[in-house]
Amino acid sequence: MCRGPMTPRLLPYTPERDIYQLLGIPATSSLDEINAACRRLARTFHPDINRSGRATEEMQVVNTVREVLTDPEWRAIYDRERYRFHAAMSRPTEGMIHSWPPMEHSRTHRRSRPVARYLRAAVVGVGAAILSLAPPRCRGCRAVVANGDAYCITCGTPLLGGG
Repeated sequence: MCRGPMTPRLLPYTPERDIYQLLGIPATSSLDEINAACRRLARTFHPDINRSGRATEEMQVVNTVREVLTDPEWRAIYDRERYRFHAAMSRPTEGMIHSWPPMEHSRTHRRSRPVARYLRAAVVGVGAAILSLAPPRCRGCRAVVANGDAYCITCGTPLLGGG
């Protein structure tokens, strides 16, 4: 097993500590994309710029992530553990298989009217459109954050997609 900064901080893999999500990049990213994402986070969390108490810790995490993703061996180990986690989570357990009885299709269930279905779909669509127009917000303090930032400069938490 690999020794170094990866083992205590990034393994075992959990979705909350997914380094690709942290950087805001896909798992298939090139080294140039990885370095650009790390630089973007470094500009946010560098202790000379960010005066929060967690800035040093966050900068150490950014440096560790950069080390892991730029080293082919460490990246392969991380990707393998990430894949194993997601593969294990996608397999149904025996309890899950038997927890629900088989669904019976019967004509006795009352179907909703087409107009009601279209109206419900329209309301959901309008709500989704309004949310997509909202500026990105911080998950912690809900402050509006500039586009392109992956983390809130105020409190250091990840951003939400829309409003």
